[in-house]
Amino acid sequence: MRSDLEFLGLLGTNLPGLWTFTVEERLVRLDGRLYGGAAIAISVATAEALTGDPAVWMTTQFVSTVEQGARLEVHTELLAGGRRTSQVRVTGTAADGTVVFASVGATGGRRAHSLTGTFEQSPSVSPPEVSTRWASPLSGLLPSIDLDHSAIEGFTRGFAGVLEIAEPEVLEHPEPGPGRFCLWVRRRDREPLTAATIAYLADVIPLGVARGLGVVAGGTSLDNTIRFGPSAPTEWVLLDVRPHLAVGGYGHGIAHVWSPDGELLATASQTASMVVFDPSELARRPLSDRSDPNDR
Repeated sequence: MRSDLEFLGLLGTNLPGLWTFTVEERLVRLDGRLYGGAAIAISVATAEALTGDPAVWMTTQFVSTVEQGARLEVHTELLAGGRRTSQVRVTGTAADGTVVFASVGATGGRRAHSLTGTFEQSPSVSPPEVSTRWASPLSGLLPSIDLDHSAIEGFTRGFAGVLEIAEPEVLEHPEPGPGRFCLWVRRRDREPLTAATIAYLADVIPLGVARGLGVVAGGTSLDNTIRFGPSAPTEWVLLDVRPHLAVGGYGHGIAHVWSPDGELLATASQTASMVVFDPSELARRPLSDRSDPNDR
């Protein structure tokens, strides 16, 4: 799984810009349906493969969902190709023609001596090796719930099974407030992170919204957007999660993605339809029993 296409299971076809993939274990959420981070990662990877340039930004709208085992086609189109920047559109469709996700974005070559600057400040946190390991993304919501071994296994399916996640102690934060927290994340196979895999792991805003409200809740992505900074080969990245707003069951926020030495690699934003869970039920019933894909 050394390339993004391999990691995401993307297979080329005889038609330019057309890929297919099967929704495998690493591409699903805890409830067994397509993970939003996987869809935007696929959009980034195919856009870069089509144009031959690194991604500048990508936004993905989630129209419907599919379960593990489904096979999708990904059609990546060059809408406009300039001397330096390419505008692209990516559409993922199920076997029956239903649109599952739709993306627009851009790729482009970086000018070596052009305008460059970073205007955000990274948090000061403990390093990964002394940070608290998470058994599952639900660890961030259920610190006081004692889940038995079988329950924890059920909550580590999907994307959580290929990532190592650790929550550091925040020593100093430039924008403290409700729901702000940080996570160290890397791939379990220790492969350096790319633009596509950074997009894959940055789908964490609902956790910040839930923590800011003090509830046990999850979110179904309506959209994900990511904007990329410099490329820096690294195993670990720090997700700096900053929820902004929750209203009427929808949550909004951002996550800055920092390298271990404090370089801003990307900034992600997200809107999610939030669902509140009963903590006492999470250890007894599969998450899929409570997640209705039509209740978006």
